[in-house]
Amino acid sequence: MAVKITDICISCGACIDECPVEAIVDDSDNPTGADIYYVYPDKCVECVDHHGSPACMEACPTEGCIVLGA
Repeated sequence: MAVKITDICISCGACIDECPVEAIVDDSDNPTGADIYYVYPDKCVECVDHHGSPACMEACPTEGCIVLGA
């Protein structure tokens, strides 16, 4: 499984700084061409060793921007 960043992303960068496996890239590196941040599903580990929610979700200031199980 992996997390997914939705189109309500405000591109603040908080999630990129918190991702321990560097699975998140900014909109300029999004392989889909969309103007939002992107999570590489093959790299995302949903921070299995992290307490509670994945680190990116905890760091994100926009509720509902990052969703589980995408």
